Amino acid sequence: MDKPKDIIDALESPAYFRPAFRDLSTWSSWIVFLKGVYGLSMSPEEVQTFKECTHRSAPAQGGHKEIYCVCGRRGGKSRIMSTIAAFEALWGNHAEGLAPGENAFIFLIAFDKTQATQLFRYCRGLLEPFMTKEEARRITNDTIELRDQRTTIMVKAGMFQAVRGFSTAVVLLDELAFARSENSAQPVDELITALTPSLLPNALMIGASTPFGAYGYFFEQYDEHFGKDGDETLVWHGGTLKMNPTYSAKKIEKDIKRDKARFESEYYALFRQDIENFLPKFMIEGAMRRPDGLDREQELPQPGRAYQAFIDVSGGRADSYCLVIGYLDAEGKAIVARLEERTSPLDPAEVTKEYAEIVKSYGVKTVRSDRYAGQWPVSAWEKQGIRVELSQWSASDLYLEFVAALSMNRVGLIKHDRLSVQLQQLERRTQQGGRDIVTHPDGAHDDCANVVAGLVAYLLNRRTYTEEELDKMAQVPSLGPHGADRFMTPSMAEARRRREALAEAEEDLDEWMRKSGCNPIVRPGMRPWRGWVPKEQPPMKVGEVRTVAGVTDAEKSGDINE
Repeated sequence: MDKPKDIIDALESPAYFRPAFRDLSTWSSWIVFLKGVYGLSMSPEEVQTFKECTHRSAPAQGGHKEIYCVCGRRGGKSRIMSTIAAFEALWGNHAEGLAPGENAFIFLIAFDKTQATQLFRYCRGLLEPFMTKEEARRITNDTIELRDQRTTIMVKAGMFQAVRGFSTAVVLLDELAFARSENSAQPVDELITALTPSLLPNALMIGASTPFGAYGYFFEQYDEHFGKDGDETLVWHGGTLKMNPTYSAKKIEKDIKRDKARFESEYYALFRQDIENFLPKFMIEGAMRRPDGLDREQELPQPGRAYQAFIDVSGGRADSYCLVIGYLDAEGKAIVARLEERTSPLDPAEVTKEYAEIVKSYGVKTVRSDRYAGQWPVSAWEKQGIRVELSQWSASDLYLEFVAALSMNRVGLIKHDRLSVQLQQLERRTQQGGRDIVTHPDGAHDDCANVVAGLVAYLLNRRTYTEEELDKMAQVPSLGPHGADRFMTPSMAEARRRREALAEAEEDLDEWMRKSGCNPIVRPGMRPWRGWVPKEQPPMKVGEVRTVAGVTDAEKSGDINE
């Protein structure tokens, strides 16, 4: 079998991949993308397309080895990535430099293995015309091993443990922006860290995805490398119609009218500004350390402490059933003493019995539950001699209370990996009316985070905040990104009301003093006020009080110092 000159030759020649593409003219933007990746010559029109999609002044000679493609939905990225995999497997010459018996691996990776399997099917369809029984050593549902090329194409789930120990020639990462893991808050970072040492000298790594929120590894690569001339990492950006002109423009317009933020991200490949990370990692880790710098561990019951408990009930099929116990320390800080989680599948009644015994050992007779639990936990816990009070707040309300307390260093959390991951994955989303809600990402869980936020909110709303704390909470911006009122927690709303009432009272007092002929109050830290100072007297000093004695007729009539 003759070897094509390059990947464009393989794509355009009827002897290679051309039969797999109906109308190659509709793939013109992707052809420019491939030329940019492999450093191939471009026509003036293609150079213009390259500039539009990379914001660079010119293509780089020699191409790139690390590429990220921000692409709109239905843009064709999976077909092109599978084409790259097939080309590299057949004609990439990755056997050079391998040890005897060693194979070069081409990984098709997605954080949902079903997505990676679709890439594999496209790739297998391209390879089948070129594979004889002698050439293909092994073909399974997720592996193709080519004998002569000493190359193996393999589907991998997006877990860092699964990619270690291989000699990797090509890595194709699909839908990076939607990476989720119950065991890690930064699954892509850990995956890249595990992959990098295994890459062969001329290895190629391409990550492609429809964008999501403006955070995480995929956004960071876009933010750091997009439009940077001379940067070794290439970032390509193209909306759906730019990459696939056959897609319906009317459907795009209709969908955007229905939900502008969501579908502009899907079709125009824009990172969503209405979704952001809720809690930074450093803040969570700081709360999990004791004052001496050691990790805070679970505590056994201590005499004299008034413990409180919060539960997040599970139906037994999907979510976890969680219990948290904590208390207020001498400084008024909410301390988490114990956190229990039972993952599904489970028997809710049996877990309730187990948790009731734990609660009783801490001397707790009443537990709180989120309001979505309904009446089942009330009756189930009453059978165990424990009363249940349903929270008046939603999960989003609890999280907003929680972050206010966490930012003021009023929370002590135990070291718990699942809790840390779930807190870091929480997202603040701005709804169409401008109100903020806090929730977990689609497909993820927040049971541990929800129960801890509920306990902290309950504990701290039983204590009295200092004026300094209330003042800090009152300084939270009242307007969201859309100019509408941002949702305020009860504590923040109280702080704002108190601050506004104090300001109104000071204005009333100042007005009364002016009408009475007195100078206004000057407090330490304020700029001395000069408006009512008689001409023959020196300017007022901070804290000084003067009466109307000695005020001239001119001053009484309004002719005063400015």
